[in-house]
Amino acid sequence: MYLAASEEAISSMLAVEREGKQVRIHFVSRGLQGLEVNYPALEKLVLALVYATRQLQLHFQAHKVDVLTSYPIKQVLLRMEKSGHLAKWAIELGEHDINYHPRTSIKAPTLSYFLVEIPDTIKGVLTTISVEHLQPEAGKELWKLYTDGAASKEGSGACLILQIPKGEEVTYAPRFDFQVSNNEAEYEALLAGLRLAKEVGGKKLAALSDSLLITNQINGTYEAKDSRMQKYLDAVCSLTNTFKSFSIKQISRGKNARADALSKLASTSYDHLTKKVLVKLLPERSIDNKRVNIVSTTPEWTKPYVDYLRHGVLQDDPEEARKFKIRVSHFAIRDNQLYLIGYFSLWLKCISKTEGQTLLEESHSGDVAAHEGAQALTGKIFRLGVYRQDVYKDIAALTKKCKE
Repeated sequence: MYLAASEEAISSMLAVEREGKQVRIHFVSRGLQGLEVNYPALEKLVLALVYATRQLQLHFQAHKVDVLTSYPIKQVLLRMEKSGHLAKWAIELGEHDINYHPRTSIKAPTLSYFLVEIPDTIKGVLTTISVEHLQPEAGKELWKLYTDGAASKEGSGACLILQIPKGEEVTYAPRFDFQVSNNEAEYEALLAGLRLAKEVGGKKLAALSDSLLITNQINGTYEAKDSRMQKYLDAVCSLTNTFKSFSIKQISRGKNARADALSKLASTSYDHLTKKVLVKLLPERSIDNKRVNIVSTTPEWTKPYVDYLRHGVLQDDPEEARKFKIRVSHFAIRDNQLYLIGYFSLWLKCISKTEGQTLLEESHSGDVAAHEGAQALTGKIFRLGVYRQDVYKDIAALTKKCKE
């Protein structure tokens, strides 16, 4: 399956490989309508795949389909911290046996059937991919990080552009909910960029900034005399030690024009950026954050779900793996916690069987319990915002034994 998207249309083509040649089976295309035109390029490609599964449902139900694309669609569907329509598409696609592979050149004569009016990447237009969408092969090549910060009377903000060797580009524009100087804004931008690069798996990083003070303080040429500057410098050194190699270099403002322009825009108003740039409001300084070691409290039954959502780990049995992919599409990880997704209700926090059993007994026959029936008790438990495996069976068994 090949996918393509332009500004106003999406298209997909299903082909089968016979005797080393790709033979076209079906070509599906339609125009984008309403708000779909404003979707980012990555979401348009996911929409193209969803539309293809609906039109070619029999093929997807009967066969395993390999989607060849240079975009990280698999990572988009695994990481559920995204908009509602993407989460619904992930569940819909999870019903099929779909695998994603990097797209190389399209074999002829297949290419002649796979036409789009405009290329899927348009020169001169800034397209970005959210952090949750990326899972690059880290450490093989040098990553580049452009940063810039700005402070004004209306507010302060920053911009960072992370360039990944595979070709993706992340643009991130944090706005600060606290007062900072220009130098502090530069440090905040750099720290945000270092955290971003670390999160998406970067190992070798080259930072580029137009701030003479920041670059020379980090390189050791200038001394950080101010106590707050020293704290920022310590925070940067702590993060850079997590990379295999790190360097920072000063560049002219002209070579950092995009980051400079976006940082100034983020410091005043960032409503214009939300379609193309990942925007976040930082409530406190990076040097004021109280960092603690996170202790994992992941329940035992959730381990297969967590392993798949984070690393794509599946069982060896193809049939069991197919069934599991359908089940796991209803779960998501947020802040290191597994949740059962609710579209018309709260997301339900996944808890251990021991916690669940204690909660069931307390809710059903505790000091303020009413000894409800199975249906009423189920609603009561879900309103508490929790979920665990086999909860329906345990509720039925508990209420059946209750004499009251």
